[in-house]
Amino acid sequence: MATTAKVFLSSKGDPSDGQVFLAFTADYADGANKEWAKYTPALSISMTVLEEVAADWKSGDHFTLTFEKEE
Repeated sequence: MATTAKVFLSSKGDPSDGQVFLAFTADYADGANKEWAKYTPALSISMTVLEEVAADWKSGDHFTLTFEKEE
């Protein structure tokens, strides 16, 4: 069974050496994560990606993450 998390891009670093740092936080508006959070959802994920992957992404953009257990 998969679980989805609604997140937004809370921070985007300046590109360096062809990469950019991204930080994501749980979306807490309008019960966006009521599937897995009883109250205010808590989630933080950061990653460094190739600059072209996040070229069109802006701080505040919303995304859906899918967590699916592998066998």
